[in-house]
Amino acid sequence: MFRVELSRDGAPVERGVGANVLDGPLTALRALVAMLATDPHNPPLAAGEIVTTGTLTAAPPIAPGEVWMTRLTGIPLPGLRLALSA
Repeated sequence: MFRVELSRDGAPVERGVGANVLDGPLTALRALVAMLATDPHNPPLAAGEIVTTGTLTAAPPIAPGEVWMTRLTGIPLPGLRLALSA
């Protein structure tokens, strides 16, 4: 199971799982593909396009000087680090 822990200045703020995104990222992607198949104004997805399916946690407010990090489990990707300028 894909999980993420979001921390601010070293303290955990939120935890989430892939199922928080419309029952999982693949379900969200299937819904997008199905919607585009019947949408006369937008083309279907093309090879090489990047699709983001949503967030696993809520988006808490941020402030200058904070350092935000993610720790991912269940998927072979490194976490992210974001340092906001003061």
